[in-house]
Amino acid sequence: MSLTRRLLSFSTIPAFSALIPFLVLPVLARAAGVDAWVAIAVGQSVGGFLALAVALGLNVQGPTLVALAPADERAELFARGTRARLLILVPALVVGAAAAWLLAPAGSGLDAALMAVAITLGGLTSSWYLIGLGTPLPLIGFELLPRAVATGLGGVAVVLGGSAFVWTYPVLLIIAILGGVFGYARRVVPLRALLSGWTDAVRFGRRQLSAAGTEIVSGAYTALAVSIVTFGASTAQAGVYVSGDKLWRMGQTVIGAQGNALQGWVVEEERAHFGARVRRALVLHGALGLAGMAAFALIGPWLTTALFGVGIDRMTAVLFGAATFCLSMSTATGRHVLIAWGLPKRVFASVVVGAVVGVPTSLLLASQLGAVGGALGLAAAEASVLLVQIVLILARMRVRR
Repeated sequence: MSLTRRLLSFSTIPAFSALIPFLVLPVLARAAGVDAWVAIAVGQSVGGFLALAVALGLNVQGPTLVALAPADERAELFARGTRARLLILVPALVVGAAAAWLLAPAGSGLDAALMAVAITLGGLTSSWYLIGLGTPLPLIGFELLPRAVATGLGGVAVVLGGSAFVWTYPVLLIIAILGGVFGYARRVVPLRALLSGWTDAVRFGRRQLSAAGTEIVSGAYTALAVSIVTFGASTAQAGVYVSGDKLWRMGQTVIGAQGNALQGWVVEEERAHFGARVRRALVLHGALGLAGMAAFALIGPWLTTALFGVGIDRMTAVLFGAATFCLSMSTATGRHVLIAWGLPKRVFASVVVGAVVGVPTSLLLASQLGAVGGALGLAAAEASVLLVQIVLILARMRVRR
């Protein structure tokens, strides 16, 4: 598949997927009240973090594994990856539901817990496999459309029933995600193949620990950001931060999609064009990051007010924009350079630094500065990751010379 088709397919489809929540989030903010708004955001935050654990690093390393695997071994690779994630899923669902219930505003615990379950199930996505194959269309039929329908129906239920019917949104999403995941799995392998070979699944999981650790640690200052700010700031300030976080999530999804689209392409053809393709990937991620930063800084306050009725201030918007740029660039330096060089542990080291900087900074500053403090902690974390990765790449290049 050509670079243009990859970008159009694997960036556009996830971009639409990222836009799906915007069908219901403005409804929640206005029809269900601030408590329900924050509760759903907490569930998404906790579930998003645990989905990274369930994904087992396949979002980072999976497309490369599939692209480099012989064609006749790819179905078994899919089965091993799915079995390994099922082993993690059940404890993750229990922990996520309990944590979201405890963090949610009083009276909204069930809504938050159900949302955490729905988003955690998203860690079973088959996108890593389809991206590695260069086959985008099943993403529409098995993931995009079912989730869009569930979100639309959930929005209608909230409009008709208000806060008492917020639970219908995550329940419909759970049904859509499970149906899509296992519907596609049946096309690749018999479902009974996912219920055997557990020893092999454990071995596969151990090999993925470094990539999984990278995702989990980075999630400590990205996916859990809303939970951290909710813990440290007032409900009102948490609501402001949530508005900015929703735009950030959209940008994060598009950046990740472009990163995935380019990941298999960079190492294709036995790395014959690796250097030129890496440089092109860096340029593309630089352009995407600058576009995201400009959009946040220029229209972030207006857009969040228009969508959610709770707008972010200019400084918070600028900080979210800076975090967006740094994330876009570190996606390229991490996935397309260090991972492609076979150095996932270096990427893990960089996100550990990001977590060490971001988590305490966000927690401390959110209690002092509210939404601005939370955004500053996020930007500091993403900038730290990028800086460490640049240093590691330059050091590696110096050694090679």
